[in-house]
Amino acid sequence: MLKRYLCHAFAAAVLAAGATSAGAAGPVDITYGYHPYWTGGWNGVIIKHKEFWKKHLPAGSTVKFEAHLTGPPMVNALIADKMQIGTMGDMPSLVATTKREQADIRLVSVPMFSNGQNCNKILVGKSAPDFKTHAEAMAWLEGKAFAVHRGTCANRFVLAAIAKGGFKPKEVLNMPIEVIASNFEAGKLAAGAMWEPHARRAVENGHAKYISTGAPWKEVDANFTLMRQDFIEKHPEAAVGWMKAEIEAVKFMIENPEETARLIAKETIGYTPQIAWSALYETNPELIGGDPVNYVGKMIFDDEVLAAMKTGYTFLHSAKVLVAPEMPANAYNDAPLKEALKQLGLTAPVGVIKGQPRKVVQ
Repeated sequence: MLKRYLCHAFAAAVLAAGATSAGAAGPVDITYGYHPYWTGGWNGVIIKHKEFWKKHLPAGSTVKFEAHLTGPPMVNALIADKMQIGTMGDMPSLVATTKREQADIRLVSVPMFSNGQNCNKILVGKSAPDFKTHAEAMAWLEGKAFAVHRGTCANRFVLAAIAKGGFKPKEVLNMPIEVIASNFEAGKLAAGAMWEPHARRAVENGHAKYISTGAPWKEVDANFTLMRQDFIEKHPEAAVGWMKAEIEAVKFMIENPEETARLIAKETIGYTPQIAWSALYETNPELIGGDPVNYVGKMIFDDEVLAAMKTGYTFLHSAKVLVAPEMPANAYNDAPLKEALKQLGLTAPVGVIKGQPRKVVQ
């Protein structure tokens, strides 16, 4: 009942502010954090380069785009009000919602959701054999050191796979994602978990091989967009406008794979359009637990997303990142998203990216 009241109250505030026409509201100055080195966050790159925000924010608004390698710096910037909106992976997003004594930060959308096809990738070094079955690959991991970036979606996935009997490594090494990549390149690492597009780059450059996604263990992955609650309350029309820009960006990614890949290559160092395209659009083989769908433009907080969130909070508590394992009250505010979908005449999910046969992209 309270949630329904808040949604109605938000909608009333939007209408009162004249948000059905962005030009009717006063301009806003936004700092937005996005993640070009993570497929789940690529909608931010598209919003920037296609300038969708200019169509949907009040006239005269400005946006400062800040690219980040990982989520935690964005969380800190949101807390300090140096950033009002950010897009990042599931683990730092959930952490951000628990800092209420410092700042009220809400999840506002789920631009990417998948059956473990984006963050949950297990790779082995280039000297590993070519496995004939998924079970054979998992058996090969037994007794070997395994690397993963601590506190990330990949970390949660790896520990879940181990707990479900997927494999038993000699030890789990905590390494930053860049160090994992360099160790694969040097031939010093037997196995590890990486998210896309880092994983695809290691594979394309011949430094590692895929052996699993998260699907065999029913381990999903997701990306969230977050806003400061005070920003939503002060600028409801801008909050809705940003959601409209994000929806348009997700649809653009679904409908324009090659242009998306070229824009990602412009934003990143060491990533060609081919690597970017393959990281998001190329089919993940059945041998590694590939799902026919690589990416779901989920947007909404449905039961599937809420279940994944609850699992995430529990993991972060077990990893001693959070004090409590429960989802905090009002962890998300989907009122701006719902209003944006209504104004655009759309329903969620807004689309999917199905895996495609490999093609040359330049």
